[in-house]
Amino acid sequence: MKNPFDNPVLSLDLRSRVRERRLWVLAAMLVAMPLLLSAIILALITSSSDNPLPSAGEILAAVALFSHGALICLLSALGAAQRISQERERRTLPALANSPLSPQRIADGKLLGAWAFAVWLSFTTLPFLAVSTLWGGIPAGTLLLCWLYNVAAAMATASLALGLSGLFGRSLSAYLATGAVLFLWCAVIPVVGLLTMGSATHVAGEEIAKEAIFCASFYHLPLAPQVVLFAHASGPEHLRTVCLAWAPAVWLLIALAGRSLAARGLRREIY
Repeated sequence: MKNPFDNPVLSLDLRSRVRERRLWVLAAMLVAMPLLLSAIILALITSSSDNPLPSAGEILAAVALFSHGALICLLSALGAAQRISQERERRTLPALANSPLSPQRIADGKLLGAWAFAVWLSFTTLPFLAVSTLWGGIPAGTLLLCWLYNVAAAMATASLALGLSGLFGRSLSAYLATGAVLFLWCAVIPVVGLLTMGSATHVAGEEIAKEAIFCASFYHLPLAPQVVLFAHASGPEHLRTVCLAWAPAVWLLIALAGRSLAARGLRREIY
């Protein structure tokens, strides 16, 4: 079995990403935004409480995790949405597709590069989480688990965007398709779930129906497990367990589908 990290496409992708100045601007923005929000919230707490540190730790952790989680999922998807279509626009994709590397191996290199970008952005969250543990409120293990869920969700959105990039010939089309799919996933499906939930209140097996609706509409969202971990004292225990297991399973399927779509798009350049 070949080492997936011993991939020339991955090396080339990482070198090109490091040279892009915009990526460093994104990293600075990911640090500045929660820092500003945390400073404002902590200033308000300090002025209204005699002992703000316990609640300050919880607020700092929530701001860092959820703001970074949402931004990382979005930026990882946008960063991956042009990785293959851009090769078409530069007229370098035929040479890449007709190299000794198989379409699957090229897709793996692009996918690992997109994942490395997501993990790199995710590391900007860790200093905030470290400070929040010193101020108390949220256990360090819970924060680490939430951070890992953020990374996994970002990897799933990046995989999905990479697959769409392989299907569309232009970067703009790939961006629009990625935005539309993310809007469908994170906005339309939950709204449909809420509407369905209202019509399932007076049916036989109401609890089972609600659990099925939650699994189909809410538990697979990029920030759903993190919300469940933060709200550890609310809701039935078995529902929280279902969410924590169901979300990464759905994300894994999304990642596999994205890889398959990317390989299919590359295969079309050969045949």
